[in-house]
Amino acid sequence: MIGDDDEPAGVHTFDEKWREKATEPYPRFPGPERLPYLRWLFSLFQRETRLFIPKSREMMVSWCAIGYAVWSCQFFLKTRVIVQTQKEEKVFDLIKGKDAPGYARTLYERQPKWLQQRYPLARPMELQSQGEITWANGSVLMGVPKGADQIRQYHPTLVVFDEAAHLDEFEAAYGNADLVASQVIAVSSAGPSWFGDICEQAMEQSKATGRYH
Repeated sequence: MIGDDDEPAGVHTFDEKWREKATEPYPRFPGPERLPYLRWLFSLFQRETRLFIPKSREMMVSWCAIGYAVWSCQFFLKTRVIVQTQKEEKVFDLIKGKDAPGYARTLYERQPKWLQQRYPLARPMELQSQGEITWANGSVLMGVPKGADQIRQYHPTLVVFDEAAHLDEFEAAYGNADLVASQVIAVSSAGPSWFGDICEQAMEQSKATGRYH
């Protein structure tokens, strides 16, 4: 944790390879001046209710999606966000974390103290489970591993599929999420899959019509 006299400026991430890079473990989240597409990406998060995003592994799109998930939970009452990944270990990586701090935990704990006090957690971070973070406002950010029926029992505000092209039963899982979630975001690096087919179809349609889809 950061001391009160050493509050972070802006948003920070965690880099597991910081030692070998000889850099800070918590680099500042890049702004649109460095990554111009971020402004466009976050506008899509706020505008689209169904969104598929193909990416490369260095674009920080997963970090952005988790950042949007944390923002949704922290600033809006009784919001349930579900993040689905292939393996439970990856679920932990994206939420609270196990050995290294997870994406969502990092984004929350690296906030200024006054902001954490304004939007407190339901219980201290060390008492939260590895795959779930809950806020005092009734919001919850939870992760689940692969499985078409993992989401069916909930009625989430937002579902985020990470690495959807590599997620077993993604098409069926998306179908279940589509029925119950207000918003669904799927992000993935390249790979032959239903996710890839949908993205290819959208790109071909955009080329044919000259309009973005």
